[in-house]
Amino acid sequence: MGAELAKKANKSVARNNLVASKIIQFMAKMHIAPIPRNYELFYEVLSGHNPEMGRDILALGNAPQQHDLDEIGLKYNLPGHCGITAGKAASEISRTIDQISQRLSVALQRSTTLLGSSGLDAEHIGTQEELLQFATSLHEEQSSLLHFVTKGLETMKECEASIEKARHISLRDHLTMLPNRIAFSEKLSALFIDKKPQASCAMLLVNIDNFRQVIERYGPTAGNRASRRLAALFRKSIKKQDFVARTAGNEFAFLFSEVPLNSAENIAERLRRSVESLRFVNKTGQDDKLTVSIGVAVIDGLTSAAEFYANAEISLLAARSREGNCVVPYSRDVAKRSRNSYLLQIGA
Repeated sequence: MGAELAKKANKSVARNNLVASKIIQFMAKMHIAPIPRNYELFYEVLSGHNPEMGRDILALGNAPQQHDLDEIGLKYNLPGHCGITAGKAASEISRTIDQISQRLSVALQRSTTLLGSSGLDAEHIGTQEELLQFATSLHEEQSSLLHFVTKGLETMKECEASIEKARHISLRDHLTMLPNRIAFSEKLSALFIDKKPQASCAMLLVNIDNFRQVIERYGPTAGNRASRRLAALFRKSIKKQDFVARTAGNEFAFLFSEVPLNSAENIAERLRRSVESLRFVNKTGQDDKLTVSIGVAVIDGLTSAAEFYANAEISLLAARSREGNCVVPYSRDVAKRSRNSYLLQIGA
């Protein structure tokens, strides 16, 4: 038994190393800069997560420009590339504020110079013609300043809109359009303010059983279609105050408000049966099906998001270790085994 588990673990490590090696080789062959966001791009492609993106990259030919790669990253909502847009917009806002500040300083100096050169003071009011000339000059200066500041504010609003758009994109999974892992982490952290949970809440972590074998058997396109079907099912399974996200290629996470453990188990079991009843047409034209493993935990008595997630994760690992297609709630018995022992058993 131990030798079999070690063999599975070694296969998993070898598979990850193979993907990393392919990324390095492919990037070198295409003369692409070895920077983090490019690794993110090619991991999506070479791991089989996004064949459509792969076709877009190949269409660029050898030695593609970084700008074109970034456009593809933005098209498919990769977080690293969305961060570039937000960073550029923030830099533009900062630059615009500096320009406005400098322009205001220059305008003040010009007004001071203009007032000094006019010869007008309390004792010498000046002729009507001198007053008119001074007023005209001052009006022109103020009009120029108003135009400059208005344009600057417009630029800042555009940049703020770009930042908000980039943030929205960075929180969405590009394949299913569900919230992604980043959005889930933010939602989870928001439950704990001053280390106290805001309200009773249940977490479900869902793993698609044997999803890698499905992709190997039917191809990544079939895997993507299945993920979209499940996402649509999960989206319809929650109420307005609840939350579901796609947190990895074969994983989803739910947060349910005001739900005790027994009710969360019932919800998880309904989800499991709903997935099991779905039918997918494979490339042979025959019906096929997927199953899921689900771990359940509740927030009661916990003081941190990390602890809440760890309880749900250990429950999910316990479900996966039972050959999947089952629901396991968090309990002392489940927690007796370590996370690493579960991972070793399932060969992850």
